Amino acid sequence: MKSGCLKSVASGLVALASVLCAERALATDVSGTLSSDTTWSASGSPYVVTGTVLVSEGVKLTVEAGVEVKFSSGTSLQVFGELVAQGTSSSGITFTSAQESKAAGGWGQIAFYDSSVDAIYDGNGDYASGSILEYCTVEYGSGILLNLGNPFINQSTIRYHSGRGIGTDNYNSSNNSATLKITNNTISNNAGGVHLYGLGTVLILGNTISNNSVSGS
Repeated sequence: MKSGCLKSVASGLVALASVLCAERALATDVSGTLSSDTTWSASGSPYVVTGTVLVSEGVKLTVEAGVEVKFSSGTSLQVFGELVAQGTSSSGITFTSAQESKAAGGWGQIAFYDSSVDAIYDGNGDYASGSILEYCTVEYGSGILLNLGNPFINQSTIRYHSGRGIGTDNYNSSNNSATLKITNNTISNNAGGVHLYGLGTVLILGNTISNNSVSGS
């Protein structure tokens, strides 16, 4: 009887190990510089960022609805080109830590720089093209940095960051004609909510900003 139990336990452990190995094998590792247009498709999810990913100027990274992106410690997503991460209300996109025990600061930032493609809006003010984070969950990192970058951030959840949920450093005359829209997001439990510093037109509307550690955030 004991022998049978031991065999059952051993078989269970082998089966569990096989499942874990299969899950790891199905993940797609990504790192380094993207020098041509790239799509992270739902069929390749989850994507594990093993080294910082840099989207080069003139290059577009598309992240499909339903994709999960897991960042290893110390890694970031740096956008010098275009990032289109456009989920849906029923199939969002997740940017999170790859650590088993998730905590604020588990990875770096999603950062948009001066050469990144700003969001463009039509005559009604609706998103038409350009960089976008929509129906995204961005969590357990160091926040979103807009360094002379102006993506459309809409209907997203930004939480559990060791830095500000969204921080801007857009104080440059090159940003005078830019438009930054941050709308309908939930921004909570970060080291700060939204910090604005710069030039251009800014619309912050319909967001829930709460439980951030910096006063007024």
